[in-house]
Amino acid sequence: MLQAAEHELLIQAQAGDCDAFAELQTRLESPVRRFVWRLIGSSDAEDDIVQDSFIALYKNLRHIYPAEKLRPYLFRIVRNRCYDELRRQGRFRQVSLDDDEPSESWAAQNTPLDGSSQPEEVTHWLMLYLDVQKAIDRLPEMQRQTLILYAEEELSYQEIAQVMNTNIGTVKSRLYYAKRTLRQLLSAETVQVLDAEFNQE
Repeated sequence: MLQAAEHELLIQAQAGDCDAFAELQTRLESPVRRFVWRLIGSSDAEDDIVQDSFIALYKNLRHIYPAEKLRPYLFRIVRNRCYDELRRQGRFRQVSLDDDEPSESWAAQNTPLDGSSQPEEVTHWLMLYLDVQKAIDRLPEMQRQTLILYAEEELSYQEIAQVMNTNIGTVKSRLYYAKRTLRQLLSAETVQVLDAEFNQE
């Protein structure tokens, strides 16, 4: 229902309703900021990236059809702006667009998170969340972005493929290897949470 409301606002904005676009921006700003932060970390450029992304969205409203392409279109703009900023800062490293190789050797170079001590019940879920976030940040870049778009932004395979300019098969492969690598990095307790989340065996 949430995205259905966004699609209706997009249609109204495409018809020239400025208030509808303002409401659309309000709805989308939080996930956009979250995605920017996940790609480039804390940066003074965050506000500029968010603003530039929505300006680009506004200028290209009429090119978004059908309305279901809204989020993929916007997140692709944001991703490109983040890459531009990383290049400007000299932090961008070219990553392979074909990173679907098995990840055991890569994961073996990273020390698994320590799960020996059980957190108190009050902080139990927070600790699990932090474990997952740390592990996601250590994934190969294309796997990391794919998993963020899937698990945090709740985009479909097709939408992720549009954001990352690839195909559904590659998206599924990256998710498969990302989740498999996470299992190698996380404590056994956290793996159980992931299994429940992704309905894995």
